[in-house]
Amino acid sequence: MTERDEIEVLLENSAEDFLSSEFRDERLRNVYLGRNAYDRGFWRSIAQQGWLALRLPETLGGSGLQVRHVGILANAFGRRAVPEPLVACSLIPAVLAAHLGNGRWQEITGALVDGGRVIAVAWQEAPQRLDAEPLLTVAARAGGGYVLNGSKYGVVAGGWADALLVSARLDGEAALFLLPAGSAGLEITERLGSDGGTVALVKLEQACVPAQALLAHGSVVTEALELARDEAMLATALQLCGMAAAGFELTLEYMRTRVQFGRHIGSFQSLQHLAVDIGIQQALTRAACRAAMDRCEAAPGTIDARRAIAAAKARASDTGISAGRFGVQAHGAIGFAAEASIGLYLKGALRLAAYLGGGSQHRRQYRQLADLAQENA
Repeated sequence: MTERDEIEVLLENSAEDFLSSEFRDERLRNVYLGRNAYDRGFWRSIAQQGWLALRLPETLGGSGLQVRHVGILANAFGRRAVPEPLVACSLIPAVLAAHLGNGRWQEITGALVDGGRVIAVAWQEAPQRLDAEPLLTVAARAGGGYVLNGSKYGVVAGGWADALLVSARLDGEAALFLLPAGSAGLEITERLGSDGGTVALVKLEQACVPAQALLAHGSVVTEALELARDEAMLATALQLCGMAAAGFELTLEYMRTRVQFGRHIGSFQSLQHLAVDIGIQQALTRAACRAAMDRCEAAPGTIDARRAIAAAKARASDTGISAGRFGVQAHGAIGFAAEASIGLYLKGALRLAAYLGGGSQHRRQYRQLADLAQENA
């Protein structure tokens, strides 16, 4: 990756300053009360920083920045274990709007600019699929509008959102519809994750929407969904990098101060060996993310770029979980307590590692892409 530009440095510094003063991890413990950890006020605050609209073109009211700039923020969010769905409810809608946006997208672009509404993206048709097809959710013309039927899985913050951006098959081609959260025929079953984030199962049974709910239709929708998915995977990998790094630093500091059997536990050889392994994994993951970023920006949507993204997400998923588990192990019994911050990083890593495919899924994806590249050579 080329040397960081001035915007990247400014984003990194502003993110550190803002999150240090505005974010408190106490609300991550809402999960013990059966509540999610999201905060509307905080969401509006990060919108005021311009962060939700980084990937939104200037013509649509955004900053028109690149995926690497979102990666800087994602990494900072990971370091603080921030639960707000920056990738799912900001990056993905912004990329879709950048490729498909027109006057009908005003509600979505406005939400990204001011943070007054949350838009969740419902595109995943099956729990284990990494691609956007086949589209089993079907839209049919009815009177002056449309009727939607189908199910969507893994919708991040689906129950928290004000509206859902739903993919469906219309006349044999992909389409995107915007449905308000309270639409008739729309059922949202939300599950609370151990880190305070949520995912939802969305069912559409004779969900009737007006004509203006259709935002885009045709092969361009499939292409935009694939590009948005690629950027989301890469940004999530960088968020996991930040989470793993912060959790590891917390663990090393604990090992330097915790005394057991008259010695600092950091002097125990078994823990030293494990720490070295985690350090190596993190270095390899950072390198994989840099390589993926270079390829994603140089040739988005290509086999080479997607293979690099798969490698980065696989490494980041594994490293995030390994760093969290090592941290809990090194902390001993206190690592499992609600009061211990290290547990927050493990819980966050477990959810982010599964989002858009875990390590094993992306290793399979990498092999499939490698075979495809060889066939096309």
